[in-house]
Amino acid sequence: QNPKKIAIHYLKTWFVIDFISVLPFDLVGLLSESDEMKKMKALKVFRLLRLLKLLRVLKASRLFRRFEIRMTISYGTFALMKFFCILLLIMHWLANLWALTLMLVVEEDGVPRWIDDFDERDRDLAVSTRESPMKLYMTCLYFTSYTITSVGYGDIGPMNIVETVVCTFMIIVSGI
Repeated sequence: QNPKKIAIHYLKTWFVIDFISVLPFDLVGLLSESDEMKKMKALKVFRLLRLLKLLRVLKASRLFRRFEIRMTISYGTFALMKFFCILLLIMHWLANLWALTLMLVVEEDGVPRWIDDFDERDRDLAVSTRESPMKLYMTCLYFTSYTITSVGYGDIGPMNIVETVVCTFMIIVSGI
């Protein structure tokens, strides 16, 4: 394939959505101090359009077929590898969804959130789970992994209606 043709195709299709989705509208709103700029949250819809690119994941089945043809592994081993790849992808998506619940329920409203239980645990640590994106992601990944696998340790759980709805969705997804 010709790299120039690929670049032109990208510029004609996904470039505009990608460009608009990476603009820091929140930062512009904070710096301008105008109410109009702060109301630009509607432009975040363009970031949601970027999620349409996830439809390319459907092409993954073709990729798996190519690997299956080229590799000399048994069908059972390949099916197990494919299952784990899909499981990791779903766990990642659901971990991000679980972290998103922290943004959907505002801390200033006084509604309890699942991360509130970590304040006591993180008291003696230099960096708390709230302040570290990596710790937050790993905690969310831990929660989704034991939710999907039906282990359910119970140390992290929903504390409000939004989190309960998300947990219910996770349980339904894990049952499929």
